[in-house]
Amino acid sequence: MLRFILNRLMGAVIVLWVIVSASFFMMRCAPGGPFDEEKALPPNVEANKWTKFGMGDEIVSPVAGKVVELGQITAGDEYEEDVVLAVVQDAQGIKHEVRMPSDGQVKVFTAELNKEIAAGDRVAVIPKPLWDQYLTSLGNYAQLDFGVTFTSDGSRTVMEELKQAFPISMQLGLFSMLFAIIFGVSIGLIAGLKQNTLTDYTLMSGAMVGISIPTMVSGPILIALFVLGLGWFPYGGWDPPPGSEWSAWQYRILPVITLGLVYTAYIARLTRGGMLEIIRSDYIRTARAKGLSERQVVTRHALKGAILPTVSFLGPAMAGIVTGSVVVERVFGIAGLSEYFITPALNRDYPMVIGVIVVYSAILVVLNLVVDIAYTFLDPRVSYDK
Repeated sequence: MLRFILNRLMGAVIVLWVIVSASFFMMRCAPGGPFDEEKALPPNVEANKWTKFGMGDEIVSPVAGKVVELGQITAGDEYEEDVVLAVVQDAQGIKHEVRMPSDGQVKVFTAELNKEIAAGDRVAVIPKPLWDQYLTSLGNYAQLDFGVTFTSDGSRTVMEELKQAFPISMQLGLFSMLFAIIFGVSIGLIAGLKQNTLTDYTLMSGAMVGISIPTMVSGPILIALFVLGLGWFPYGGWDPPPGSEWSAWQYRILPVITLGLVYTAYIARLTRGGMLEIIRSDYIRTARAKGLSERQVVTRHALKGAILPTVSFLGPAMAGIVTGSVVVERVFGIAGLSEYFITPALNRDYPMVIGVIVVYSAILVVLNLVVDIAYTFLDPRVSYDK
């Protein structure tokens, strides 16, 4: 078992590396950039952003002096190596040319004609090579340093944002999964034991309805019924504001039900199928022949086998719970990770997007490992020792 866990953890590291690498290059290659704004920024402000976030390299003046000549340079255009960006005349009257170090694009041009410039002052900013950015970022990610967010202008780190939002999304996901498991397994067991009866047909019909309705539909329906109609629950947020007459569970119950409803239906159908298969097994007949009550037969012998399909489903289900929470958080106005998933992606906030992707991916990898381990305790035929 220990060897299996270690192998899976090593595989998890590779999976996370592939996900992070693919996300990094996809974001960098997508049209647009993080500093594209409707209103143009002053050149020095934009240049500061490129260098502060590690995406640009500065081309600096080799000497102090006066900018006496400017190259025909336009920010955003591509230029060849050795193209003259500016000419600086020092105190002795000697002219020094500042040239492009390699073929590439000029992101920001900051030099101004007839202005004094110090040695080492910035003349222009060019993009840092993508592989340099990647290797530097990868080393930081390995230390759980995702940098600072673009949207906060570097005032807040990604980890600060995640520590604030992650507990809310985690609670929503765990409560929803717990809701789905409790009600889904219970419904499936009842339906399996009452096969081909009115109870079975009714429960399974309800499960089909639950599977068919997505969270973006069921959420507003529940809000219309229980918030706007009956007034039983409040709307908006995960915790009550100070002085609210509503309790925390009243804020949370509708989002939890909305997110867990679809998976309750799936689990119910899987549990029913597992129960129908197990209940006809030889060892169940033997247990009944020994004189055990029906309750003992179900709880001691049939239950473990009946929930095996459900346990296999929990890994993919958690993936759906995690991604589905983005929709539910939006519908119910919950300030969870969805706030840092959609908006940063639209704003090209690369560090924030990578941070959220790593969190989601790590959760899924760990939960799939937990499901595999749990399988060995439920099914004695499964062993990872060899």
